[in-house]
Amino acid sequence: MAPKKPVEEPPEEEAAEPEPVEGDETELVTGLKLPLKPNDVGRIWALQDYVAQSKILTELLGLESAHPNVARREIVCDFHLFNLSHAKMLCLTQRQGAVFHAIMAVILDMAKQGSEDTEGAAEAAECFKKFQELLVLHSVNDSPDRLAIFGAGEARRLTDYATTTLFKHFLLYQFCVCCERDVETLRFSVEVERPLVPPALGTARQKVSRRPQQTPDQEGAGAAEEKPSGPGGEDLSEEEIQRLVEEKLRETEARLEAKLAAREQQFMERLASK
Repeated sequence: MAPKKPVEEPPEEEAAEPEPVEGDETELVTGLKLPLKPNDVGRIWALQDYVAQSKILTELLGLESAHPNVARREIVCDFHLFNLSHAKMLCLTQRQGAVFHAIMAVILDMAKQGSEDTEGAAEAAECFKKFQELLVLHSVNDSPDRLAIFGAGEARRLTDYATTTLFKHFLLYQFCVCCERDVETLRFSVEVERPLVPPALGTARQKVSRRPQQTPDQEGAGAAEEKPSGPGGEDLSEEEIQRLVEEKLRETEARLEAKLAAREQQFMERLASK
């Protein structure tokens, strides 16, 4: 009897990687890569402390390795954090906040490194054109080339924000991310005089006070003199004080009315002379 042939098992199919859910996506079909996932944006928005937000944002974006200089790293971190805060203020969703952050990150990198058509850093007009392209690309419903991530009103408000912040101070941002900070150290040699040796305490004597001492009766009399009194030295009651104040107000009002009447008469005379 011939031996049985071994049954060949079908090769196991490699399990396909599950597609990321909406909150964990790192790249859109438009080709835009998201440095922050929508869930990461939600984690940042949930924190109320600025220090905690800066710390988690620095870890998620790897800013310590990308920007070893502390001053530059703080500027870049504040730039991204302010963009996310504004997105939250506009009541955008976490996905919209992640897409807006990605667009602004592309523009900041472009301002630093330039594009393929330019050598060195790009200019403000070129960066703004790129910003418009990316925003329109994610504001029109034409899948898969375009995605309607933002509505027309949201795109307009985001454009106003970018115009009054990044592009209004474009050269300043570009200088901060492109140029190293210059540090100048100044050293001065200052001669300080040695203080005089204090006198010996053994020769100290009590100094006689020149202020005349007052008896308790004199102190009471002085306090009595400080009390408000009338023309004859008598104390004034509340009714008399109120009467004096009203008289002063009437006198002031009369003087102001006289000045106003005089100016009005001069004005009428000038009109009559013309």
